[in-house]
Amino acid sequence: MAEEEKKEMSGTGTLTGAALEAEDVLADAEPWEPIETKLVVWSLVVAVIALLIGLVVVPTSILH
Repeated sequence: MAEEEKKEMSGTGTLTGAALEAEDVLADAEPWEPIETKLVVWSLVVAVIALLIGLVVVPTSILH
């Protein structure tokens, strides 16, 4: 009975806690590949470097 209610509620176009459970969302998730971890880490490293460069360039360009 509860499964039928979930199915009915998921078709209404609203997102509620009863209609969508975390287990349902993650049921068909793909495994996390090591290359994806490297991509995330390196993108964060590049973002931090860009932020540091911006923090140096912007104030010096405004003051000159």
